[in-house]
Amino acid sequence: MKENTLPKKTTLLWQIRIIIITFILVAACLYFEPLFSFLKIFAIVIGIIGIILAFLYLPFFFKSYKIILSNDAVIVKFGIIVKIEHIMPYKRMIYAQSFETPLARIFGIAAVRLKAARSYLLVAEIEKEAAQTIIDFLAEGELNE
Repeated sequence: MKENTLPKKTTLLWQIRIIIITFILVAACLYFEPLFSFLKIFAIVIGIIGIILAFLYLPFFFKSYKIILSNDAVIVKFGIIVKIEHIMPYKRMIYAQSFETPLARIFGIAAVRLKAARSYLLVAEIEKEAAQTIIDFLAEGELNE
């Protein structure tokens, strides 16, 4: 059984994504604020929520993220308030693929999607080498430690 955790680059990538989305929403609220005066309050609330998500919640969430390659399944565990555990048996798996966004490519990380009949499992961004190791392991059927 091999256990992987997420690199710090993943947290940084998601913090950048949350900050960009927060900035766009706050800018839109402030742009339309002359038409609707209550949007200034929305902009402040959205900004506070974005900062809390980016700098308080995400680091704890990604620290709890575990990827376990057991002898007969891929197990992904995560969650702070609600603990979630996904188990994808190798027998049900149809294919595995890695993908990366342009921002993830800059950081040298990629996400992995595992597809089974009527379901899929998305593994958050991990190092490209680790993603390729998972895919190679699933293709070969044995774990090289």
